[in-house]
Amino acid sequence: MTKNFIFIFIFFYFNIFSQSRKDILDDFILSGKELWNIPGLSVVVVTGDSTVYKKSFGKKNYFGEEAVDTKTIFSMASTTKALISMCLGILVDRDSISWEDKVVDILPSFKLSDPYITKDARVKDLLTHNLGIGNEDRLWTTDSTSVEEMLFKFSKSPKKYPLRGGYTYQNIMYVIAGQVISKVSGLTWQSFMKNNILDKAGLSCTLTWSKDIFEYNNYTFPHQIDYEEGIVNVPFTISDQIGAAGMMWSCADDMEKYLKFLLNETQLLDERVLKKKTFNYLFKPHIIVGDSFYPTAKLTNPNWKTYGLGWYQHDYRGEKIDFHTGSLQGLVAIIGLIRDKKIGVHVFANLDHAELRHAIMYKVMDLFVFDDDSRDWNKEIFDLYDEMDKKYKKSYFDKFNERDENSKMSLHLIDYAGTYESDMYGKIVVSVKDKKMNLDVNNGIKIFELEWWENDVFITDKDEKWREKLFVLFNIRDNSVRDLTIYNAKFKKVN
Repeated sequence: MTKNFIFIFIFFYFNIFSQSRKDILDDFILSGKELWNIPGLSVVVVTGDSTVYKKSFGKKNYFGEEAVDTKTIFSMASTTKALISMCLGILVDRDSISWEDKVVDILPSFKLSDPYITKDARVKDLLTHNLGIGNEDRLWTTDSTSVEEMLFKFSKSPKKYPLRGGYTYQNIMYVIAGQVISKVSGLTWQSFMKNNILDKAGLSCTLTWSKDIFEYNNYTFPHQIDYEEGIVNVPFTISDQIGAAGMMWSCADDMEKYLKFLLNETQLLDERVLKKKTFNYLFKPHIIVGDSFYPTAKLTNPNWKTYGLGWYQHDYRGEKIDFHTGSLQGLVAIIGLIRDKKIGVHVFANLDHAELRHAIMYKVMDLFVFDDDSRDWNKEIFDLYDEMDKKYKKSYFDKFNERDENSKMSLHLIDYAGTYESDMYGKIVVSVKDKKMNLDVNNGIKIFELEWWENDVFITDKDEKWREKLFVLFNIRDNSVRDLTIYNAKFKKVN
């Protein structure tokens, strides 16, 4: 009788306690959603094999009425990187490759600007952001070339620091990792991942091609904050040439299964997708990340900050958190694990820079690991990012207050027209018709109207994705235009 009573007491205690944490999290998310003005989001929390929280909030489109549900597709963005690392781990388990294999031995066409880095780059180096080459995301954000053309242009990117001697976040190296998977397996990385991970884990709504989201019929819309107009829709980013770095899409229902898959170290009934040793290797700290970490480090004060293979890591209240964000124009995600405590959280949201995702992750860890509701993560993280945003907003608008209205163009308007080229970033065509100037980036990827600003500087209308105006500087020498600068990149005039 006594044992039964104790069992019943414990059962009801933990159920009531668990429910109270869910209620706290409900209120926290709703408060944060309002604070950040997020149209819609989904949140999943898993402990071991149990789902302790799964809810969706708000609308797919700020300007519509359809509600987000747990099957609504969001962008996984850079959380894709962990899955690419797992695919390589599967090939390691099969003895098809090793982490220390040289990339050029697998992909003879692999080439970077520095011969030594090209020769010595290893498979695992593709995943750790420390090969010594700078970030060149303009290659895919301002062009729609093939993977092969993008990598050819990337090979011109100069060395920034010694091999394995620094840290620069890299998307394009993960594209090369995708090519390694394809070359070794004989399948596209998309097919390899679907066959070996997605299908086995039952991730039925997870997509590996961004072009497929519109056939799914239950997807969210990307939103951005325009400093002058408030929340606006921005175009979807359909850039499958960068796919292995961040073009996967999924829903809360699948992320629930994915979290369990990770917390159980890829064990599915009687099958392990990855050997335990290989799986743990993905979460081993591989490089130290210094100041180039998330601003939230100001609030969590970690003793160490590292990067594994597709995972950021730091200590939090004596535990190791493995996590990664995903950010694709207008859409965000975060996944976080404390593996030793068998807990994981995943958040999707449809507003760019909605850092409520960080607040939810730390609140979940506080509630479900440390039984602590004392910290107001909503306020702390909102205040942190709001201060940063105000500084950026001020610097952005300050540029428009410093115009030299007494200056003049050096040339006639038609003299600025022509074709401009960059070995890395492609082609720009500047045209003038009826005294109106247009700038075309890479055959229509971006088309801007230009207005004269000051001296030989012109200004674009708003970029439709970034919702900002850009300055275009024309360099004049010997009474003719030699080149122009936009996106901090120089384009030489060719005719």
